[in-house]
Amino acid sequence: MNDTNQNPHTNSQDDEYAQNSTASSIIGLEEEQPNEDMEEPAVFVDMQDAVEVEVNDDDVPMDEDQEEAAPSDATSVQDMSKAKVESHTGPVYSVAAHNYDSTKLLILSGGGDDKSFLHQVVPGNAPSTLLLAHAHSDTVSCVAFNNRYVSDDLSKTPKLAAVGGYDGAIVLYDPDTGSKLKELEGPSDVEWLCFHPKGGSVLLAGSVSDGTIWMYHIPTSKCLQVFVGHESGVTAGSFTPDGRWALSASSDGTIRVWAPRTGVSKHVFQLGNAGLTSLEVNGGSDGQLVVVGAEDGQAHVCHVGTKKVVASLRHFEPPLSNDKDEDLELPMSVEAVGFASAAVNPNWLATGGVDGVLKIWDLANDGQCRQVCRPAEADSDAGGITRLKWHPTLPLVFTSSSDGIVRVWDARNGSLVKTLTGHADMINDLDVCFIEPENQGGTAVIVSGSDDKTIRIFEMNVSDALLEATQRAANGSS
Repeated sequence: MNDTNQNPHTNSQDDEYAQNSTASSIIGLEEEQPNEDMEEPAVFVDMQDAVEVEVNDDDVPMDEDQEEAAPSDATSVQDMSKAKVESHTGPVYSVAAHNYDSTKLLILSGGGDDKSFLHQVVPGNAPSTLLLAHAHSDTVSCVAFNNRYVSDDLSKTPKLAAVGGYDGAIVLYDPDTGSKLKELEGPSDVEWLCFHPKGGSVLLAGSVSDGTIWMYHIPTSKCLQVFVGHESGVTAGSFTPDGRWALSASSDGTIRVWAPRTGVSKHVFQLGNAGLTSLEVNGGSDGQLVVVGAEDGQAHVCHVGTKKVVASLRHFEPPLSNDKDEDLELPMSVEAVGFASAAVNPNWLATGGVDGVLKIWDLANDGQCRQVCRPAEADSDAGGITRLKWHPTLPLVFTSSSDGIVRVWDARNGSLVKTLTGHADMINDLDVCFIEPENQGGTAVIVSGSDDKTIRIFEMNVSDALLEATQRAANGSS
């Protein structure tokens, strides 16, 4: 996105766009190369309370000579993106997207070139890009918008764009102008950022190097709390949907539940020795379930209110011991997790692993694995899953992978709905915006950041994609 002096140019293509585009389309040209808390002692929850669910789905380790997949010939990859942004000179590690109906798409990005950008996509124009002002001295690791949390009264809950880096900088920008608002002092490095769901004026930031979580009141630039207790790096975190608790997952194998007002660690879920990689909230009918992925191939589901480990789901089943394979590194880690929305089924859960497999679980049915979603090429060279996102109204899951491909899955039957190609290397981050999702699924606008130094924007008409998938299945069975 540009500031007020650098709005995207309009041209004669606007009229043609208006005539030929539907109201749900947001992308115009193909690409541009832009210049109440009680202070109680912590309660530990033992793994004896867990219910472990094992699923025999013929998972196998990779061959010894198998390498992480990436297209061997970048020129042979079909570019299915609607637009491409090439502002970064290094890998793109973080992206966040926000759409204003069908009129404008904002993208925030950060990368290994120590830079952050704000991009704007307006129908009929190529993407425009603004280099954000702060000069980072290390990788920009995380970015976030608070738009979905702000109220109509912007004087109380202003719109914000947050950028965090491994240099410890946390910088706030105006997402409409790109102007720098303030910089917050905090941890030595910033791994992730999360806005409070009630107004988006409180920010949570987690550190891997010192294992702390910092909470800020943005209007006053005041640090409200520093949560200390993890014995290792904090890899992921979030507020609960009601905003009452702050949650953090760590490579020390625990989830901690923090009281924002007092800074006290209210509960500690001890989930084994494996490091935790990812965390998502808002599961179950009451929205109090949290799920984490772990490096040992499991995902753990905990209920914040009852302090119970609801289930431990074995995403990856290690093979039986074999002496010749002792040194083989197995594709075990669960890197992406997420709950389906209440409109779909709040007891459905998805896990994605470095084994390239997406699994759909039903927590209301003893944690049964409903579907194993595996691309046809998974036997040899499919990449590990790096991110996943659920559709808000339909049982569809969007995944990004280390092979540079975005895939869309039907959680009801495990079928592959759509494959989107264009990246020449690993996709590190993914965000998906939906236009009119209640209207037969609407249009999905998919934003991905890759090691190939690009951001790509894909569009998918959900209804059309489902119809095409149904037709493929019918033709394949005839």
